[in-house]
Amino acid sequence: MCTKLLLEKTEENKTIYLKLMENFPYLTDGNVISYLTDTGYFTAPSSYKYHGNWVGGNFEHSLKVTELLLEFTKTEDLKWDREESPYIIGMFHDLCKSDQKTFKEEDGQIKIIAAKLKDNRHGERSIEMIEQNIISLTDQEKQCIYYHMGEYGGKGSYLVRMKEAAEADPNVTYTQLADSAAAGMGV
Repeated sequence: MCTKLLLEKTEENKTIYLKLMENFPYLTDGNVISYLTDTGYFTAPSSYKYHGNWVGGNFEHSLKVTELLLEFTKTEDLKWDREESPYIIGMFHDLCKSDQKTFKEEDGQIKIIAAKLKDNRHGERSIEMIEQNIISLTDQEKQCIYYHMGEYGGKGSYLVRMKEAAEADPNVTYTQLADSAAAGMGV
């Protein structure tokens, strides 16, 4: 039963992803879709205890971040290195969470019994996974993903570099705002 429910969620979220990314065929080719499916991208939670702590929660969180980045792009006249950057950043900023979960079935429901990052290199690990399996990122996309957690992403020199990155490109700050707002909405 657990497998059936996970397959249904995978198909549901895959359909949403394919529609969202239809203008960027290299982000919907068979290799990318296979990778995302195999790693659990469409079913992973965002966390075990906090926002998005359900099957598919990380996908829903990423979708909301993408929507907010697209909204900020219009309202704040953000400039991106390429048209698809808000989609890439929004949908993949937490890619590292894809393979960090364990599920079990209980009373006909899927329960998350673990959702933990293997290390604390959250943004960096997502960048590595994107570049190894999906697409080469622009420097702007890397900065936005690396610093998307804002002040929660690290201490000391991380915060100094984050401030410098945000001053150099406001899209870094808007990525942080989108991520925080989505999490604050519970997704």
